Amino acid sequence: MDLMEHQPQIPPFNRLYTSEQSRELDRQTISDFGIDGFTLMEIAASGAARRIASMQGENRTGLFLCGKGNNAGDALAVARYLVNEQNHRVTIILLFGESGLSEDCETNLQLLKKCRDAGQTITIEPYHGDINPNRFDYVVDGLFGTGLSGELRDPLPGLIRKINQSAALIYSMDIPTGLNGDTGNIHGSAISAHITFSFGTNKQGFYLNQGRELSGTVELVQLPFPKHLFPEPNTRLIDESLLESLHLPTREARHKYDGGVVHIIAGSSGLTGAAVMAAQSAWNRGAGAVILYSPAGLMPVYEHHLPEIIKISVGKTDDLFYKISHGDLILEHLQKKPGTLLIGPGIGKEETTGELVATILERHDGYTIVDADALFFFERIESVSPQIKRNWIFTPHIGEAKSSLNGSFTDCDAERLKWAESFTKKHQISLLLKGNPLFVTQPNEPPLITGYDTGMFNRAGFGDVLAGSAAAYLSITSSREKAIISALLDGYKRYQSADHIKPFSPEYLL
Repeated sequence: MDLMEHQPQIPPFNRLYTSEQSRELDRQTISDFGIDGFTLMEIAASGAARRIASMQGENRTGLFLCGKGNNAGDALAVARYLVNEQNHRVTIILLFGESGLSEDCETNLQLLKKCRDAGQTITIEPYHGDINPNRFDYVVDGLFGTGLSGELRDPLPGLIRKINQSAALIYSMDIPTGLNGDTGNIHGSAISAHITFSFGTNKQGFYLNQGRELSGTVELVQLPFPKHLFPEPNTRLIDESLLESLHLPTREARHKYDGGVVHIIAGSSGLTGAAVMAAQSAWNRGAGAVILYSPAGLMPVYEHHLPEIIKISVGKTDDLFYKISHGDLILEHLQKKPGTLLIGPGIGKEETTGELVATILERHDGYTIVDADALFFFERIESVSPQIKRNWIFTPHIGEAKSSLNGSFTDCDAERLKWAESFTKKHQISLLLKGNPLFVTQPNEPPLITGYDTGMFNRAGFGDVLAGSAAAYLSITSSREKAIISALLDGYKRYQSADHIKPFSPEYLL
């Protein structure tokens, strides 16, 4: 049973939305549900102000950069809270003057003026081009929100450059000015925030392209949006809180073949290390039994390195790679001991190996992770029955996606994500597309995006460890999503714990 069947379990922070989805949710809450915009702005601002106060303390100085819309209104309301509750001294820069402000922004400006007239230290002025952000303890970015579409014009690029180069802590309201909330690309230039307060919804663009750096630490300020108005998230964020929400089952079995069985078809002459790492990874993640198939000529290697793994020799003693003639014996064992199949790490690209891969995948209808060299034979297996393919998970890195799966995308994260979604929709195959960030796409599910550095999975050996780990978790949970998320986070934690090893060795993960 996959995660979307328990959608309410997904923590709000892990539900990622587009800018349009966020604006529409805001609009419906105001027009259809009846909570007015000024009330939503007050709740957003009070949440952001409390956090700023906790970090800055009392009697600080703040520079507030404001445009004309509700993003500026948020910033002005934050300034009012900090002035009244923390005795902050604030300077408000109205970049485009006081005319043409949105209704709620105008209201907040007038409230600030009343505070100023009552003796609070508040300066309100237009932008003169000579401001020094280093004079302030912090800067609040309230210039543009999610509605920005075109390139930023003068004087914004110069002002943004000055702000980014300053020593002040930078807080962005809802989204850093200049950042695209959907793609993570920038509109010519963009604020580089230390903290971004995302109001009501977490935004997809924070985790793609430049958004991963420019957003800094993202903090979700929840708003009273009615539950029934929330759309399905456009994407979802993989992090520890998502894993905790899944309530992963533990393996309960009477014997080693009672759940948690992993079959591995991997390794060939010169590439046995891939099979060793995948098998050890599956074993150490709790699989009840790991069965490694081996061309007979390679069996001495595995006998030495994998004493705890069940090994089945196929072919003749001089066989150093998989052949079509090995297929019947492998299929016989797959039927006798049902479980998850991992095929591909280090199997090589021999013609007869491709014939074996096609034969196995055409006839095995259980959960299957297709990894590494097995992806090279995609054209041979593309026409396999959809009923069988729905149990497959492809795990390519970017190069394999382009060379073996006909991936046509640039280095842009948003384009890579779009291609992954289209591949899954076309072939009905789940896809774990490595890269940084890493994407997971599944039929009829919103994609998953990693919210942490996954660059280590592009290093030699890490893909084999990840594939073995995913196979083990899949054999235990019978859920593609839970298995993938568990394997990804498990690998990341182990990598972090081993970062003192130079150079890093994948064997440490085993």
